[in-house]
Amino acid sequence: MVNVNVEALTNTQQRIIDAALDLVSHVGYKSTTTKMIAQKAGVNETTIFKNFQSKQVLLDTAFKQHTKQITKEVDEFFCQSFKDTTDLMKQSGRFIADIFDKHRQIVIGAIKEVGNEQTKTIFNYKQEYIQQLLCIKLKEFSHEHLLTNQQYETVIYIFNSAIMSLLVDKARQEYSDDEQEMTVHLDDVIELILKTLR
Repeated sequence: MVNVNVEALTNTQQRIIDAALDLVSHVGYKSTTTKMIAQKAGVNETTIFKNFQSKQVLLDTAFKQHTKQITKEVDEFFCQSFKDTTDLMKQSGRFIADIFDKHRQIVIGAIKEVGNEQTKTIFNYKQEYIQQLLCIKLKEFSHEHLLTNQQYETVIYIFNSAIMSLLVDKARQEYSDDEQEMTVHLDDVIELILKTLR
């Protein structure tokens, strides 16, 4: 498999990547064809193969690019100091919601393809990384709550998963005729988690 340098993508390569991710997040990996990607990116199909060799190389490049960006943003966020548990969880909740929304094509694409053996190596977005760093930060305030390591991990897992569910629900509403408003909001999730930590 040929690797593409994610640090030096051309405008054409970036257009192809963006088109591929958009399609995968809407119709899934299997249903996304190189013909569809070419049409959406405004290039011919041979341009895709000249730049990426295959659909798998293309999507691998796309996910590597976003994973690298996510990792950088997460590292920068968790380098800062927080006043207390409440400050940490409020800021983290908003940050996680923002990063999931900013990289929503990756997040939704990864969710859609859970269990797909063919895409295991491609869909390498890992929310565990965010959970791990948040858990470390939360333990810095352990004097405010007496939890075991497993309890910390469980609380953070639930927190992260609830925020991801909000994103999925938001995406579902954008693509359906259902005009029903969301009944749970980010502040509700943050408040619920803070109650479990008190």
